[in-house]
Amino acid sequence: MRHPNQRLIRTLGLGWLAFVALGLGLRQILASPRVTVVIDRSYCAPAQWQRVGDRYADLYAQQQQRQITIDRVIYVSDLGLEEAATVPDPGAVKALSTYGRSNPSQMQQATADHPEATVLTCGN
Repeated sequence: MRHPNQRLIRTLGLGWLAFVALGLGLRQILASPRVTVVIDRSYCAPAQWQRVGDRYADLYAQQQQRQITIDRVIYVSDLGLEEAATVPDPGAVKALSTYGRSNPSQMQQATADHPEATVLTCGN
């Protein structure tokens, strides 16, 4: 026959282990979808860029409401691809300058690397 304290410790240990496992499982099941945002920074008129910023602000608001998680933000320009170190707030995106020409090969590379990405360009 086991000592009653050993049974109590075993029961409490298994209970806490089950509690932690259930918490981790629910976290995975209820996690918001992860989104990659690709932003084309090729030159466009300020009014058009404002619309890009507004669309990004909508995504950012969805993240604030925990409907989605913005995983990463990738800027595409004629100079190449650049990943933001942190997820920028909408004001930072709206304040970005646009420059150069659209580079279809860079955009194609970004969308090939991240096929489920949300693409924001002046053209859409």
